[in-house]
Amino acid sequence: MNKIAYTAFIAFVASVLTLVSVSALSGADRDAAADEALGPITLEELAEHDNAESCWKAIHGRVYDITDYVPRHPTDEAVILEWCGRESTAGWDNKRPGVPHSPRAATLLEDYLIGRLVDERGEPELAANPAVESPDDGVSRAQSPAADERLHRAMLGLPQDGHYRGVFIDRGVIQVNVTFDLRDGRFESIDYRHLAYRDVDYLTLAEGDDLHPVRVQHEQIAERLVGEPVTAIFALYEPERVVDDIDGFSGATLRGAKVISAIRDGLNRGVYSWP
Repeated sequence: MNKIAYTAFIAFVASVLTLVSVSALSGADRDAAADEALGPITLEELAEHDNAESCWKAIHGRVYDITDYVPRHPTDEAVILEWCGRESTAGWDNKRPGVPHSPRAATLLEDYLIGRLVDERGEPELAANPAVESPDDGVSRAQSPAADERLHRAMLGLPQDGHYRGVFIDRGVIQVNVTFDLRDGRFESIDYRHLAYRDVDYLTLAEGDDLHPVRVQHEQIAERLVGEPVTAIFALYEPERVVDDIDGFSGATLRGAKVISAIRDGLNRGVYSWP
């Protein structure tokens, strides 16, 4: 009796595995057929939809119109708008460095599918994968897990080389928006895209304006962090160590924690674009 039950169990498992395999293959065929049925969208057309009024994103060769979702995104609107109108696979696959969006998010995303990304010849336009050049035949191949440095850095929780963007927001208002490049864990460049407080846009201030020294101090932060390891941002908790006193504006009173928060936000979001 036990032998008969065991044989029946093995037959049942084999049947289930066969059905799963057939279903997976059929699903792949359906996905390919579904992609062919989607309307073609070029990078140029995609780039026209780069704002809250019309936000399209391309992920893994498919284009999504997420305009209606933007107000419901759990983070600040500025975070998701960074990816509108462009190929966004890197951001999707790196919600945090090396950590992709969840299966639930992927299911939700499919509700906004509108087309497939193509090049000027109408051929599928896919996100580039990390690759290495073979010294023997010149053929570009995907890196193995043993040689993929990006994977290694992600597994160790280290920031990856690339271009980042981050913001500090207080009470719904962006005060600091930074963009920076990392190379081997060090800052290669830092710039401000937005720097404001209490309706004062510091980036528009010229020499002679009352608060111009504050702009200069923030520029000193950027200049003096370049070449330093990313951990150097924590010196900004005591900003007088990093910036000069200028025209009565003490470095000690500078809100360096806001810059720290903006940079950490960029790191948490992951690489904005690869080098």
